[in-house]
Amino acid sequence: MTRRGLAALAAAVLVALLGCSPSAARSSGTSPASSAPPSSPAPAGGPTAPGTCTPDYCVPADWDTALASTPLPQVPPFSEPLNVIIGARSTVTLAQLQQALGSNWKTVSTATEVSVAGIRIKCISTEKASVGGSGYVPEQQSWRLGGCLHGNELSLTGNELHVRLWNQKVPGSSQGAWFAAASYETMCVDRDGRLQPVLANKTWTILHAGSAYHCVDGGQGTFTSLHPNGYDDGATSFAAAVGAAATAKGWKVATRVITRPATGNDLGEGKIPFSTRVYVITITT
Repeated sequence: MTRRGLAALAAAVLVALLGCSPSAARSSGTSPASSAPPSSPAPAGGPTAPGTCTPDYCVPADWDTALASTPLPQVPPFSEPLNVIIGARSTVTLAQLQQALGSNWKTVSTATEVSVAGIRIKCISTEKASVGGSGYVPEQQSWRLGGCLHGNELSLTGNELHVRLWNQKVPGSSQGAWFAAASYETMCVDRDGRLQPVLANKTWTILHAGSAYHCVDGGQGTFTSLHPNGYDDGATSFAAAVGAAATAKGWKVATRVITRPATGNDLGEGKIPFSTRVYVITITT
């Protein structure tokens, strides 16, 4: 697919898959995938004590990723929210789900780089989460809409959507639950002590490639008109894409929204606030 086509796909994911506006999806508190079976009513919250289990997941030791450092002084160390769960009652494997999502959702590596508009940038960085009882561990899988090259091209316009995934063993489940941290990002650059979109600073960034980074949508250096909150909008879009892909396969989809405990410091990269909302999706054949 062309860069233009991928950008259109990313921009239209909420409208095409949800049938509603991003703000409507956020205010409704219901499943974002309108083509899927109706979701369960959103409960006031789930279990809160770490290690307490439901049939779909166990409460993790931390609902946020560990602090991650950055190469830019303008982006201090940050945590990100775990905002989507593929439930342990699912009979569809993660590999089957990725295949159902289509070829645009590609696995990306934390060890590779790509050249975008003459700018060298990593495909994705490593982050750690504590969901499996073994402390903080790096993501076990990373997916990006458009893969490494086209995904980074989408980041020029603030439409880069990716997820990092961690597996959790759940009693009674053969494959366990998968916790995801989803977000939309813009390729940004630290120029003269101020974060700015790379799209408006291409030539300067080529000469100062070390200053290029991915900023979560909604903060300085990003485009905010389509995704005013990269975390919440990323989770909504990914949950919608999962629901639509599963439904297209004829699988049964049950989506509900739980409320994770607030930490009192629910701010991510660039001090972008994230909600306590988490999508729990169960997919069965």
